[in-house]
Amino acid sequence: MHRMRWPAVFAVTALVLAACGGGQDAGETTTPETSSPTTTAPATTTTLSATTTSVAEGTLEGVELKLWGWSSSDAENQALSDLVAAFNDETGASAEFQPQAEYDATLQAALAAGDPPDVFYVDSFKLPDLASAGVLAPIPDGAIEDPDDIYPSLRDAFTYEGTWYCPPKDFSTLALVYDPDALDAAGVAVPTTWEELAAAAEALTTGSVEEIAAGTAQAGLTMGVEYPRWGVFLFQNGVALTDDAVTQVTLDNDQARQALQFVADLYQSGSAVKPQAVDAGWAGEAFGQGKAAMTIEGNWIVGYLKDVFPDRNFAVAELPVGPAGPGTFAFTVCYAVSVDAPNPEASWALINYLTNREGSLAWTSAFNVMPARESVAADWLAPRPELKPFLDGAAYAHRWALKPGAGDLIGVFNEQAEALVAGDVTVDELIDEVTAAGEDVLG
Repeated sequence: MHRMRWPAVFAVTALVLAACGGGQDAGETTTPETSSPTTTAPATTTTLSATTTSVAEGTLEGVELKLWGWSSSDAENQALSDLVAAFNDETGASAEFQPQAEYDATLQAALAAGDPPDVFYVDSFKLPDLASAGVLAPIPDGAIEDPDDIYPSLRDAFTYEGTWYCPPKDFSTLALVYDPDALDAAGVAVPTTWEELAAAAEALTTGSVEEIAAGTAQAGLTMGVEYPRWGVFLFQNGVALTDDAVTQVTLDNDQARQALQFVADLYQSGSAVKPQAVDAGWAGEAFGQGKAAMTIEGNWIVGYLKDVFPDRNFAVAELPVGPAGPGTFAFTVCYAVSVDAPNPEASWALINYLTNREGSLAWTSAFNVMPARESVAADWLAPRPELKPFLDGAAYAHRWALKPGAGDLIGVFNEQAEALVAGDVTVDELIDEVTAAGEDVLG
C-alpha cells in the first residue's frame, strides 16, 4: 500500500532543501542546485574498532550491501568508502558505497519498485514525508549502540509520530562567522545580542550595495533571504514558524513581528545584504570575497573558505541571542533502512558500525561536519577548537523538519521575505500570506 503514495513523496521543492554535514543540501537556497559547498581536503585515516552486536558473529560473511547517498566531493566519497571497506574487513561482508548523481529521483524509483538499496541517506526535512509514506523501517531495539549518547535534538530530527527511524551520520548548525581584522579595525566587539548585532553591522558597513558589489566597500553582514536563516531569529524570540505539531502557522503574534522586523531592518538599513545583491552565489562566497565582515552560516563554510579563499581570515562565535535566548538550526542526515530491505539485520549492522562512537569520530575527523554523539565531542574538537561555537549549538538547536507537503509553505515564506527586504510588503502582510498558505498546506 505504501508504494501507491510515492508519486507525492518527493514533491518537496528545491526551496526547502538544507545542508547537513558534507551532504547534498545547504540550507542555502541560492547555491547552485541547492548543494552545500564541500571541502576538498584529503580524508584523514582513522582505524575503526566498531562492533556489530545486532548480528550474530559470522553471519555477515559474504553478505552484499549497497549504501546509497548523494554524490559529494571526491574526498568525502572516498572517506565513506574507506569506512565501509573497514566494515567489510572486520565482518567479512561485501558492502559498497554507491553515490547517486540524481539521488532523489533514483531513490524514489527504487523504493517505489520495492527494490531499495540496503542503506540510504535521508535528510531530516524529508524524514516526515518518507515515514508517513510507510517506506522506512523503524530502528529495531538494540540495533544502535548507546542511543542516549546521540544529541537529543538529533534523535528528535529523525523521530516521526513517536517512532525513531534512523540515526544521524553527522550534523551542522548555524553560527556567526566574522572577520576579526575588520572588527578590530572598527573597534567593534563580537556581537552577542540582537542589539549588538545591529550596531556591529552598521559600524562595519563602509559603502553602498553598488560599491560592495564592485569590491570597494563591505557590508556589515551578508545572509540569505530565506527561512533556513531567518528562522533562527524566530527561535531566539520564543516563537517558530509553526506549532510543535505542525498543524498551523504561528506567526500572528508580537514576538514573530518583532523578530521579522528586526531582520528586515538589517537589510533595509543597508547594514546587511543578500549575497545575490553583491554578485555572489551564496553568503559564504560573499564573505570569502571580502564583501561582508560577518555572515550567518553553517560549519560547511569552514572547509569552503580554507579551500577557495585560503587567505581570508575568519573566526566563529555562537549566534547572538535574542530576547528569549539562543536558537539555531540543526541540519542533519541519517542512514535509513527500507521496509523492503532484503537483509535488514545486516543493514542495521552496517549503520551501527558507521554511527557508533568509533565510526562517528572516524567519519567526522575527515571533515568539518560534527559528530552526532556527545561522547566524542572533546576528541573531535581537540584539533579544531575554533569550531566549538558550531558544536555548542547542538544544545539548543531546532530540527530542520516540518511535515509532509510543507515545502510549499517554506517557498511562500521565502517569496514574502524577498518582498519584505525589497520594501514591497510589510511584516503584517508577510504574516498574512504565510498564514494563509499554512491553512492550505497544513490544514
